[in-house]
Amino acid sequence: MELKQGQTIVIGMDGGIESAVAAYLLKKQGYNCIAISVIYLENDEEFTEMFKSFLPDDLERVKLICQALEIPFYATNASELFFDKVSKQIVSARLSANRYEPQVDRTAVIFSTLIQKAKSFNADVVATGHSCKILKNHNTGKLNLFAANDLSEDDSYYLSKLPYDLLSYIYLPLSDLKREEVLKVSKLIPVQFKLDKLSRREERLKIMEHEELYKYIHKHSAPSLRSDGLIMTNFDSSTLGDNVGLEHYFLGQGEFPIKNKPNLDKESVVSRIVTNQGMVYVEKRSKLFFNHCYLVKFSFEENLNRSLPMDAYAMTHPRAELKKCRLYFKSNRCISISFKEDVEGQLPRGGYVVVYNKAGSGGRVIGGGTVKYSGFFDEEGEYRTHPKTKDEEEKDIEEKQKRKELGF
Repeated sequence: MELKQGQTIVIGMDGGIESAVAAYLLKKQGYNCIAISVIYLENDEEFTEMFKSFLPDDLERVKLICQALEIPFYATNASELFFDKVSKQIVSARLSANRYEPQVDRTAVIFSTLIQKAKSFNADVVATGHSCKILKNHNTGKLNLFAANDLSEDDSYYLSKLPYDLLSYIYLPLSDLKREEVLKVSKLIPVQFKLDKLSRREERLKIMEHEELYKYIHKHSAPSLRSDGLIMTNFDSSTLGDNVGLEHYFLGQGEFPIKNKPNLDKESVVSRIVTNQGMVYVEKRSKLFFNHCYLVKFSFEENLNRSLPMDAYAMTHPRAELKKCRLYFKSNRCISISFKEDVEGQLPRGGYVVVYNKAGSGGRVIGGGTVKYSGFFDEEGEYRTHPKTKDEEEKDIEEKQKRKELGF
């Protein structure tokens, strides 16, 4: 994006080093900077501690940073939008046993709010401390999203769900800077910053696994939508005990609670939840993998050639290692992904996958979509979403023995 000298820019400020450095750099370059913090969770203040990594720093502290930078500061309340776009999805995902990445929709809430607020200041540019690139394709004239130079700080996964028409309003001053350079510039700002970014990032990544998330579910759902039942093994359907209510469980959960008894199984994780029966199934972690997934609501650039398969790299969850894959575009914004190698773990329904044209810095975001299902092709070529049960394995052995006896 080409900025004009003296142009008014609204900067999203959360009290962290990145947004402060973004504001500092823009002010030094002669732009008219206006700082805005987006706040939410107004009607859920009792859960502030749980969601603290999602929220801006104390507003008084943000105000002090803006005073040091000599730029005006405002706060705007997006609680209603956050509840509609994020909170409801958190509750729905847990009750339906789906995965959900709230950070992606939270990012969209922040940018849409900042862009809307910028209009009241006659500003047509919004800046933040996010680390990724927005560049114009000179062949198509369209804007594309790219991974940052510093992959350890790359935020392209989170911005990938933004509508392409919003990218024209966004400027990211830190897109070419590495973490060390950002920290070096921050020392020029006469403020003592909290160096807690990594811990806050880890908390955001694990918000859907928070041990007290069930309390949030209780507040925003009817008791009739919550059920309980048994915990059983997927392999042989043996019963481990009663579960304490499905709102306490999520796919991939290791230390899952068992009612009135300790969980001594350290090798199994929750692999399946049958909500209409109140059942939780667990499987050995070592047996879980996938090599295929099917995405819906896939966002992609208008001029992308979708007539042929495409080699790409997929990020199956935030800050995960990119996996080499092949894309097959379907109708109605759907896409089938075949991974070149088996991927350990699960990729549950509701998860969000972002695909890039290459691995490494500068990788272009092809698009992102929501997982409808994932699984693997077994040795017989049968598509499966879960490992075989004991009965299925015994049946396979019997059939192999019969074929051997018949000379096949």
